[in-house]
Amino acid sequence: MESIEFGQKINYVPMAISWGIGLIIGLGIAFFTHLVLLAVILGVTFLVISGLVFARTLSDFYGYWEVDNNGIKSFDYQNFAVRFQSILMPFSEDQFIFKFSDIKALTVVVGKDMNAPANVLGGSFNAPKKIIFNLPTPYYLRVQLKDSREVNLDLSVDWEDSEAIQYVIAMICDKANIGADIVKQA
Repeated sequence: MESIEFGQKINYVPMAISWGIGLIIGLGIAFFTHLVLLAVILGVTFLVISGLVFARTLSDFYGYWEVDNNGIKSFDYQNFAVRFQSILMPFSEDQFIFKFSDIKALTVVVGKDMNAPANVLGGSFNAPKKIIFNLPTPYYLRVQLKDSREVNLDLSVDWEDSEAIQYVIAMICDKANIGADIVKQA
């Protein structure tokens, strides 16, 4: 089996935009004032500011993870510092990799006033695709590992692909030899 991917991975586009904004500001200041040190300082300042803006606004839709026969690989973008680093240096990200044998429990967490997509542990969801992104409700797999760590694997971006979600849940349960629970948040 090839890997199945969920969520989105932060790519080079925010970094390129941040670097571009910083470079344009720096070159503009250098051209009009002829003060190179001021241009460098302001260029770097705007690079950092634009990176901070991207890190703040990209948090909702980025929760990349993938599953294959060997286990699960994920990127944890929940921490602001990690998102900021991932935006300015997207190729320096650390993957969190764990095998199916490391999994102790699996729970599908469905947010308040929302149901799981059709065919996923018996849930149903009838809202149009555009509405799901505006709902402030989570939809993810909570994986509890045998060493007491907990990993949240985001499903909200891919909520519509219930066939792949159902397949992955069944595969994880089969390979880890566990059952899956569903939890609706109140």
